[in-house]
Amino acid sequence: MTARGRALVRALGLGPMLLGLACGSPSPRAATGDASAAVPNITPGYVIVGPAGATAYDAPPLQPVGAQGTHLGRGFGFMVAAEQLVGGRSYVQLRDGRWLPAGEVTRAKPSPFTGYHLFQGERLDFGWVVVPAALVYASAALDPALTLGSRPHHARVLLAGPCRSSACPLAAGWMRASELAIPHPTPRPSGVGPAEPWLDVDLTSQTLVAYVGDLARFATLVSTGFAPEGSPLATPTGTFRIRSKHDVVRMDNLEHTGVEPYAYDVPLTQYFHEGKALHAALWHDQFGHPRSHGCINLAPRDAEWLFAFTSPPLGPGASEVLATTAHPGTAVHIHGAVRQPAAD
Repeated sequence: MTARGRALVRALGLGPMLLGLACGSPSPRAATGDASAAVPNITPGYVIVGPAGATAYDAPPLQPVGAQGTHLGRGFGFMVAAEQLVGGRSYVQLRDGRWLPAGEVTRAKPSPFTGYHLFQGERLDFGWVVVPAALVYASAALDPALTLGSRPHHARVLLAGPCRSSACPLAAGWMRASELAIPHPTPRPSGVGPAEPWLDVDLTSQTLVAYVGDLARFATLVSTGFAPEGSPLATPTGTFRIRSKHDVVRMDNLEHTGVEPYAYDVPLTQYFHEGKALHAALWHDQFGHPRSHGCINLAPRDAEWLFAFTSPPLGPGASEVLATTAHPGTAVHIHGAVRQPAAD
């Protein structure tokens, strides 16, 4: 972090942080909170500071007028540890113990989406709807005058065969291929054993498949970096190993100049390459579309399952763990290319 970033951290009273949507590397105090929980409780809630900012207090004041606190600007997100009503006003407690007035923050709604667990030998013959609603057409011609119904956002649909050009067949009807995210089987990468767990991330389809050897065990949607390969905001391609796992980290962009600062609590973080990581994203529900600054965003329940699935495991009472040569992390194979929006 630059001197500017460190000065801003001190001014805001936030302590050491990490890079948020732009992703960053763990700091010595990256994992905070109750170290007795290997997987943190991410259910109490998540709040984001609004455009007008918010004031953080060491204790909820009975009367906020004249009370001493630290001003936080917009663009800061926090996991909620507790809530309390004081003087008729609601306050939310952060993981570092400070309190924010509930009226000065927006409550995020973590995505209810979760991926699909495959039974033994089941094929990847399904996809998810990645538009608000997808029509089911009577034929591969995709005639809007001949429809059979629709499927909602993030619905999983079974495919009756391979897609043909722009249309994908169902048992009854057809769907537009561009409105579906479809995982595809990928050969086990070199260096991964026949009974070893590993992850496959397809940037083109925005999907992740968890394998044990050659058998797919779990598939889901992700949100990867939105930028093309070569950009610092892109998710890198190649085969990597998980280097460290953390129950919760703070991520920020405080080392950048000329941009609005932000910092987020990021739970269930698994670093695999420099500052890039898989992690839960509690602040959006756009899985199936690229939107991060290089990390791989996961829906909360998917992040929990994958955190337990991968190595190295988090030991009892630990809040973070590092992979070693003797105990290397799970392989993460990333391939494909993010589809860029068509030019006007």
